[in-house]
Amino acid sequence: MPRKKEASFEENLARLEQIVDILESGEASLKDVIDNYTLGMELSRKCLAELQAVEDKMDLILSEQDGEAVEMPLELEGGR
Repeated sequence: MPRKKEASFEENLARLEQIVDILESGEASLKDVIDNYTLGMELSRKCLAELQAVEDKMDLILSEQDGEAVEMPLELEGGR
């Protein structure tokens, strides 16, 4: 049986936005609210972990200058 393809960051974020719309509509049953909330939290954790991995990778990229490793963290607007 083939492995299921992991969803991309963009796919997870789009699904998370759909879940927020469902929850904000107020029209879902209690069971659907709980199921969507649980899935939303899982997707949120995946997105945050992927963003952290990208930030860590950027730290590494920014730290190489003239063949020397220089510690230089990525600074984003609003801080980390």
